Amino acid sequence: MQLLRLWLLQLRYAATRELMFRANFFVWVAVELAWFVIQLAFLGVIYHHVEEVAGWRRNEMIVLVTTNQLVIQIFTAFLMPGLTKLPELVRTGKLDFVLVKPAPPAFLISTSHLEIGPLANGGIAVAMLVAAVGGLGLHPSWGEMAWYLALVFAGLLVHYAVLMTLVSLSFWIIQAESVLLGYYTLFQVARIPREAASGWFRVVFTFAIPLLLVANVPAATLIRGRQPGPTTLFLLSGLLAAVFSTAFFLFGLRRYQSASS
Repeated sequence: MQLLRLWLLQLRYAATRELMFRANFFVWVAVELAWFVIQLAFLGVIYHHVEEVAGWRRNEMIVLVTTNQLVIQIFTAFLMPGLTKLPELVRTGKLDFVLVKPAPPAFLISTSHLEIGPLANGGIAVAMLVAAVGGLGLHPSWGEMAWYLALVFAGLLVHYAVLMTLVSLSFWIIQAESVLLGYYTLFQVARIPREAASGWFRVVFTFAIPLLLVANVPAATLIRGRQPGPTTLFLLSGLLAAVFSTAFFLFGLRRYQSASS
């Protein structure tokens, strides 16, 4: 409960800070919206020539893409801005100010910043998702929608784990900002239909780095109903990934030498 109050307090402070620069909000919305429209246009071109891709029809694929967009925008709004600051905190010694606070450092770092623009784009993704679900003639119950949101939360854990692991490399390397490019490349995997992947690629991104499950499992659950096997695998892999990334961060933290040392 104390962490929840602390999180809400940090959100309030971060929101106030972001609203001081409203131009950033509109630029972010415009850029992300353009990228989302390009993705949907690309799908339109593909489905102009084929009926389905790896068993996914047009509206089903839109559910997959919009689910991925929703997860990314929520993550980008609430967790990613803070996590990407870790390399700078380590390099400049400002991590000292985080460590002296009476709260888990991983929590303080990941929740210290907020981006408002992604929230607007998340709303657009929800609108497109509702339209695609309606186009499929689906009428999910409140329970099914709650389960879908729980799986979206599991997707956030996977993204958190991947980025936390990458930025924690800053305890060993100097220019750790470059590893963020790796994250931007990796998260594109989440919008690929899992059935379209095969071989080592499918194994790695299902079990080791479960990005193929991030949007696939929630979207498939919404379209075809609950699937115990994939759902259990997704929840367990998301939880294990988050535990591993936090442990890796704490391991790296032992190597940290404060600016005063």
